[in-house]
Amino acid sequence: MTDKQAIAEERFFELMKRVRKLGLDTQSLGDSPVSPAQMALLDWIAASPGCSVQDIADGLGLTPPTVSVGVRKLEESNLVERKPNPMDGRSIQFFLTRRGQAVQRQIQDSHHNKFRRLLAGLIPQEQETLLGLLEKALNVAEAENSDPAD
Repeated sequence: MTDKQAIAEERFFELMKRVRKLGLDTQSLGDSPVSPAQMALLDWIAASPGCSVQDIADGLGLTPPTVSVGVRKLEESNLVERKPNPMDGRSIQFFLTRRGQAVQRQIQDSHHNKFRRLLAGLIPQEQETLLGLLEKALNVAEAENSDPAD
């Protein structure tokens, strides 16, 4: 690793700490905090109503037991409900409750507001550069994560 790479990695690390301090990856709803993992579950179920634990696990790259624990916590908070699958009585489908839908929308709106504030100091060309470079970096990192040689 070159000195330039090490400096860039450290700078990136420090920038990500600042992003976390801004709370761009968290959301609190009164006394009931919603973790980033729970937000991911809410988003997945909102986008795929009627999904199963296995569907969620496959989509998020998690294990079914991990998803089961997360979904159970969301059920206890009355954000998610389970229903029997009408096509297969042995399987369960998950749906957001009305409260879950409202919370998920509130979280999405809050995130959009936070991101809007983050981008507000950049002109459109700078925004496009930032987003394009971030997308490129993420594509490389995601490709490395999915590489079976690892």
